[in-house]
This record gives sequence, structure tokens and C-alpha cells, in this order.
Amino acid sequence: MSAVLRVALLLLLVACPVVAIATSIVEAPPTGKLPTDASPQHYALHLTIDPRLDRFEGETRIRVVLSRPMDHVWIHAKSLTVTAARVIDAAGNATPVQATAVPDAALLKLAFARTLQAQEVELVLAYTAPFNAQLEGLYKVKVGDDSYAVSQMEPASARFAFPGFDEPRFKTPFDIVLTVPKGDVAVSNTRQLREEVSKDDRWKTLTFATTKPLPTYLVAFAVGPWEVVDAPAIAPNAVRKTAVPLRGIGPRGTAKQLAWALEVAPSIVTFFEEYTQQPYPFDKLDVLGAPDFAAGAMENAGLIIYRDAYLLIDAHAAADRYRRVFNIEAHEIAHQWYGDLVTVPWWDDIWLNEAYATWAQSKATTALRPEYHAPLERLEARLEAMGSDSLLSTRKIRQPILGKGDIVTAFDGITYQKGAAVLGMFEAWVGEETFRKGMRAYLARHAFGSGSSDDLIATLAETSGKGETFAKAMRSFLDQPGVPLVQAEQACKNGKATLTLAQLRYLPFGVFAKETPRWGIPVCTRFGHGATSDTQCFLLEKEKQTFDVAGQCADWFLPNADARGYYRFDMTAADLARLGAVAGTLSEPEQLVYADAIASAFNRGTLGPAAVLDAMPALASSPMPQVSTALVESFEWIREYLSDSATRTLLDAYASRLYAPRLAELGYRRKDGEAGTATALRTRLADFLAIVVRDAQVRAELARQGRAALGLDGSGKVDLSLTDADLRTTALQVTVQDGGVAAFDAVLAELARNHDTTQRYALLGALGATRDAALAERARNFGLTPAVQIGEMARLYDAQVEQPENRSAMWTWLQAHFDAYRVRVPAFAQAYLPKTVADGRCSNAAADELVHFFEPRLKDLIGGGRGLGQTVERIRQCGGLREKEGTAALKAWAERQPSTGDSEHALR
Repeated sequence: MSAVLRVALLLLLVACPVVAIATSIVEAPPTGKLPTDASPQHYALHLTIDPRLDRFEGETRIRVVLSRPMDHVWIHAKSLTVTAARVIDAAGNATPVQATAVPDAALLKLAFARTLQAQEVELVLAYTAPFNAQLEGLYKVKVGDDSYAVSQMEPASARFAFPGFDEPRFKTPFDIVLTVPKGDVAVSNTRQLREEVSKDDRWKTLTFATTKPLPTYLVAFAVGPWEVVDAPAIAPNAVRKTAVPLRGIGPRGTAKQLAWALEVAPSIVTFFEEYTQQPYPFDKLDVLGAPDFAAGAMENAGLIIYRDAYLLIDAHAAADRYRRVFNIEAHEIAHQWYGDLVTVPWWDDIWLNEAYATWAQSKATTALRPEYHAPLERLEARLEAMGSDSLLSTRKIRQPILGKGDIVTAFDGITYQKGAAVLGMFEAWVGEETFRKGMRAYLARHAFGSGSSDDLIATLAETSGKGETFAKAMRSFLDQPGVPLVQAEQACKNGKATLTLAQLRYLPFGVFAKETPRWGIPVCTRFGHGATSDTQCFLLEKEKQTFDVAGQCADWFLPNADARGYYRFDMTAADLARLGAVAGTLSEPEQLVYADAIASAFNRGTLGPAAVLDAMPALASSPMPQVSTALVESFEWIREYLSDSATRTLLDAYASRLYAPRLAELGYRRKDGEAGTATALRTRLADFLAIVVRDAQVRAELARQGRAALGLDGSGKVDLSLTDADLRTTALQVTVQDGGVAAFDAVLAELARNHDTTQRYALLGALGATRDAALAERARNFGLTPAVQIGEMARLYDAQVEQPENRSAMWTWLQAHFDAYRVRVPAFAQAYLPKTVADGRCSNAAADELVHFFEPRLKDLIGGGRGLGQTVERIRQCGGLREKEGTAALKAWAERQPSTGDSEHALR
């Protein structure tokens, strides 16, 4: 190259610092966290977004403190095409930057043309990017002729929308500017300050107020033909001196459906302000329902985004929708304090965000909507999480995070439900008021900053006065996996009572752990004396301890008073029998943990299936749906894996005798003024009896509704409101199963014109539930077409595998269509893809078949290793218990049953 040419090229580079995108770099990129020598202080984002296009563009300016002399920095970026980059030093001098992408690591190396001394600099990057195809970062959704752009940055997806330091420890203010088509509505985390229209009258540029310090995952914006409802501002109170603007935002035509969410939001905000003694932290509160969304909702500061089915409610909505919307709204608003005001520094502490929001949601719902029975809902979810926590492959609440797969799979029942249960258990031990003081102190100390598990534990240990005893006990639940099993036995001597408690890890039959964990377990026990009872609490720290019990020997005892403890319990047969005799007098949560003691003993191999079946009648009569159906899951397992043709008929008749009269009493439509518990019980029983047991009478009642709704009763007109809203999914499933091609095609036709997300969920579930082989194949193929949104797919395929007739064909189809299926699965759900085809598998051979197919493909599934491992472990556990019990286990029970001809409910 000539000297003249070299000089010309150098001048061109200085005058026009365009980025060179390299395909490889010499220096190895960082793994895990970014280096600590560059720290962001402020972002200025300007994005140009038209949801009708395939790409968007932006400019990101980041003020960064360099802690030492540096010639490059690392930041996060994924699928971004950087078109220009420079760095501006503290003196205002611009230096060219070479940006080198490392796609596999989602990183961008920004190499400076010269070494810069320690100082504050500004990184400036211009870029373009495609709208994401898997509901991450910034993606778009098409509904009819309308197009919407929506953001979802958590956990590590902001890098798809703008380059930056995409880790939760980096909290900075953001200035956000959006340029969008003039006819669209655009919203972001803060209030809009001004609007400027372009000279050609096609675009408008909206400038928003500077945010409070936020991590990248809480930044949000949305663009499209949204309808905006301005609600009355949330009034000032003793904690907050200024009003908070409140708005609801939904797709075109949904404004009226925002009323319920806007009605309940102020009371939720006020509840948390009073509880925390911290004012709502942000300058406004928007709640937005997006027509497709990977999660249920996202707690973006000041702009909470929901899947629209979890926010919008119309006049024909199911009763469950009102409860669900309230609970999700309470959870997301709780996050404005727990997660947004105080943020975890790294993802190994994400439980602090999610467990606290889950725990706080229940407190708010209990206080504001006691008719929703939040403690029972939380307990039922906790018991479900214990199923995962009983696996050897389960993770700790505070699990080391080594990559994106670990981050994504941390958003599970261990984080949400186990974490919330552990908080509730320690709250009960130290007292609610003491716990509240600790929480207030923690939030005050770390407001608009970061707080870790260690910070919280130290604060609660100090506030409770229990010091290291508290800290050690709480850490024992955070830092080791598994469910404790507390074995309890009462002894009486000379009128004095003692309680001997022993602890070990709960594991299902045939499973053995190498480690012997020890927890610090607050065991609160209810002792019954005639018509009265009292509660005493003990801290079980050793393998086995004996405690003196105040008062006389008890007639019976329950080793988990108020069901507040995160553990399972085991008792002698005599003590369990005495507890069973008074089970109906216990509180509903206590009845639920009694039922769990029966079910978990069966899974552990210490109780047979007959004991489970014999325990069902006492619970079935409860008016609370969670209690009434507490052993239904165990019943379904027994029916699926231990019955033969003869005993299955007896089991189905038994279930119909237990539950069909109750369903008939409730009726098949919600009544005016009906208790929510009655509505929920009707929904559960109808689904169980119609879909699992296949009770002919129940199916006939539901088919009448479904046929009328699909216009198959002669009217020829589809009107889904003709079904009971709470039974709609089940009614349509029965109709498609029994109605063949005509019903299937009617559902397909309705899906083509119906854009109501909740109704679409019911319709897709009906398609998936067909038991006809040819129609099931059509349904599977339909699920991969653009007619089904990404967030809707699970409704169809989950319904497929719930029907035993479909499982073999679904497995064959998935193997043939795996790549097309996988690319449509959001990052949050990819780890659980092996679980999609696990139903009905209950042997080592069935587990090996999954391993053989999925292991070579794990590199393409985010978190797939953990998802496959847990799925396979469940299948092997199932096979072990099935082999132990065998079909002969039901023989003695079957001989005690009346003949099926005695039942009024025939089965099919």
C-alpha cells in the first residue's frame, strides 16, 4: 500500500469513524459477569420504531467510568448491527472505536483507537436490529391488520434491543427518546415530556422524563395503535405526598376491558406503601396488556406489561379471571418495591425479587380480597413446588449462576413458591410485626440501589434479636436443596408430654442422596385437647431432638400448625390415624398439609394406594376447591399407572360417586352472587370428571353448551358466550372430542376471526384435545403456522399430550418437526421442552428414549440440560414406584367396591 493511500485512509477514518465488524478476536471474551473496570453511570437511548417494518434502529449513549487506563471495554449486544461507534473522553474529544461482535457470548468488544486514562467517558453507538422472533428484547406482534412493538428485557434480553451493560448490578438513570409513526402511541417507563412532529408529518419524536436508577432489564417501551385509558390519579396518603398518574393501555378495541385492573390498582399501591413505609417509587403507573408475551407479566418500573389475557376483562369473563388479574397485578405492583426500588446485584439472588413479590402478593390479596383465599392458593402452589424440590436434580434457592441457561431456569417454583414459603415460615417464627420492621429497614437502607441475600439476612437477624441463630437457620434453606421431612412422635409419662423430632431429606421411593443435609427448621405444632388446641414452636437444628411440651398430653397433634412450615411430616400410624379422625376440624390450610402427608407418604413408598383412595372421601366434601381435590393428582397417578381395565372402571366409578353429585348440586353455570370457591370447585370437578374420568353424564351436559357455542345445534352461529365462562375450555374440548370434523372445523374457523386472547386459549385447547388421529395431526401442524401466536402454542400442545390417545403420535411428530417447533419456543420455555412429551412415560426405557433424542440437541435449548435432567428423573421415579406397587396393589381395595352397575354415572 502506498504512503499516500495510507494517509488518505487514515484521514477518512478520523473524519468518519465507521465501525468494522470482525468475525473473531484475539483476546478471549469474558465469561459470566462483565469486568468491573468499566461502570455505567447513565444511558441516553433514542430508538426509531415502526412495528410494520422488520427492523428498528437506535443510538445508545452511555456515560461510563473507567477505573484504570483502558484501550477497550466489553458490553452486551446480540443480533445488533453496529453502524457507527465512537468514544468521547472527559475533555470532549472523540476517538474512533472498532466494534467486534462475539455472537455466541452476546458480547461486543469496543476497542479504542488509543488508550484512555481513568476518567468518565461517553460511548456512542448507532445500530440497527431485527424485531426479535421469540418474544425477547424488542419484538413485534400482528393482530389482524394492526402491528405492535413490545419490549421484554428480563432476564438478559435488553442486549437484543440496545447495547449496554446488561446485568442487574448496574443501576443507572435512563433518558429515553422514541421516534415512531405519527399515528401510533408510544409509552415508556416515565411520563412523556414533549412531542415533536417531523417536517413530512409522518413521524413524531417523544421525549420521556429521566428514570430513577434502573438495571437494563427494567427498561421498557411499547409502540402501536394502543388505546389509552386515563384513570383517576392515585391519591396522596400519609406515606406519599403527591398523586401518582394511573393509566391502562391495551390493543385497539380493548379500552373498556381495562376497567377492573384500573379499579383495583390504587388499593394495592396503598397497601404496599403502608406496609413498607416507602412511597411508590416512580413518577407514574401504567399497566399495559400485550397481545403476545412470553411471561405472565413483567414488573418494568412505571410500565408493567402483562399478557393481555391476564389484564383485560370483559362482561363475559370467567370468575377466575378477576381473581387471576388481581393476584398478578398485586405481584407486579409488589415488585415496584421488591426488585425495582431494591434490585438484586446478580441472578443468584433473584429469589429476593420473585419470592418476595409472591409472598407480598399473598399478603395484599388476603388483606384486600379475603374471598380469594390467598393462603390456600399459596399453599397449593408451595406443595406443587415441593414436587420439584423432591428431585435429586433440584436446585438451591440461591443457586450459582454460570450462564444464561442458569438464569432462565432460575425463574421456577423453587424461586417463587419455595422462596415465598421460606419467608412465610420465618415470618411466623419471629412474628409478623418484627418481620415487617426488618423488611422496612432493608428497603430503606438499599432504596434505588442493590440488596443481596446476605444484606437481608443481616437485617432480619438484627431486627428479630435472634442473631446468628436466625441467620444460620435461614441460610440452611437458601443454600442447600431439597425438602425436609420432619418425623414427629409424642410421648407421655406421668402426665407430662415430650415431642421427639427428627429430620432427614424427603425423597420419593427408591431415591437415595449422598449428602445428609441439616436444616434449622422452625417446627410449629398444634396440640389438640378435646375441643380446644394450642400451638407451640420448636427450632429443630440437629438430626434428632426431644422437646418438653407445655401442658398435658395431647389427644392428637399436627406437626405443621397453620401450614406455615416448608417441610413435610411423618408420624406413626397411630398418630396419623388420630390426626385423620379430626382432619375435618382443622383449618383448610392444615387439612391441605394433612392431605400432603398422605400423598407424600404414598410417593415415598410408606403408604399404599388404598390408603390414598380411602382418605379421599373426608376431603372431597370440603367446600374449598383446594381441599376437596387435594388427592386428585394422586388418584390420577394411580389410575394411569397402577390400574388394569377392571380396576380402572372401578376407580372411575369411585371418582364419580365422590364428585358427580357435588357437581350436579353446583350446576353447570355460575349463579348470581355465588361464592368464588363454588365457582372454582365447579371448574375443577367438571374438568376432572369430563376429561380424566370421562363421566358420560357430565360430558353430555358440557357438550350441550359447546355445541350451542359453536353453532352445531342448528343455529349455525358461533357465540362462545353461550358456554359458562368458567367451563368454556372443558366444554369446547368435550365438543371437539365427540363432535369430530364438524366441531374441529368450526373451532378452526372461529380462530381465524377471533382475536380475543382468552377465547383463543380455549379454542386452541379444544383443537389440541381431539382424540381423533387425523384431526390431532392437523392440530399439531396448525400450531406451527403464523395463525398461532408464539405465546399461544402451549395451549394447543399441552392439550394434545394430556390425552393418552395422542402421546405416541405427538412424540413421532415432534421428532420430525423439532427444529420448526424449537425456533418458536420463547427462551423462558426452552428448558421445559423435554417435559412437553413426558406425559405417560413411566419407565427407564421411556426415559432413555428422551435422553437419546434430546441430548444431542441440548446446545440449542437454553437451560435444556437442567430441563432434561429433571424430566428424566421424574420418569425414572415414576417407574420405580410403579414397579414397587404393581397392579396387584389395588386388588384388596377393588374387592371392597360396589359393582359399576351401581353407579348412576356411566363412563366412556
